[in-house]
Amino acid sequence: MNSRRKLLKKLKKSNAIKEATELDYNKDGSVQINVGLKDADDFFSPFSYKTYELLDQNVVDYINMCESSIPLNEEISIDIHTETPTTHDMKKRIKSSIKRYYAEDVVLINKKLKRKTILGISYFILGLVISFIEALFYSVLWDLYIDTILAVMGWLFLWDGIEIILEDRAELKRKQIRDYRLLNAKVHIRKYSRKIQKEFGIGEFEDDED
Repeated sequence: MNSRRKLLKKLKKSNAIKEATELDYNKDGSVQINVGLKDADDFFSPFSYKTYELLDQNVVDYINMCESSIPLNEEISIDIHTETPTTHDMKKRIKSSIKRYYAEDVVLINKKLKRKTILGISYFILGLVISFIEALFYSVLWDLYIDTILAVMGWLFLWDGIEIILEDRAELKRKQIRDYRLLNAKVHIRKYSRKIQKEFGIGEFEDDED
């Protein structure tokens, strides 16, 4: 038992764990989410070519994965690095597409929250009504099978209502907060510096065009 504890303590102190919990800060104090692309066009889905500019799902998944490991009390910035220079118009397109994507996600979450609230309250009220009927039925005309069915149905609706209101809505709220943070994140699009290309880390970049 003691040997397992010692091994666990040793593993917790490993460099891999330390590196996984380290955050990359910008000069303004925000935490960087670094996205590496060969070309700025790779940021968009190939299916939205010259139509609705949809973000590539792999890029979105990567940004969301990085964001999920950053504490909610930290501000974030999305730093996009490309091997080739990016035009000013392309930078504007990427920034507006990021804003639009997470704004649409926030709108969708708001709709889900409203539906979950209505559903949770409805289930809870229905559970109370069934429980009241069960209690009334038990006192007037006692029947084991009907009483058991009504009791189970009442508790199921009550439990589902509470679970939706407390758990499902809480999960959506957390997602809403994270999407709002990504929606308001500063976005920088820069070419890889030579130092970055050599060391695969954070280096000095030329100023981003706004």
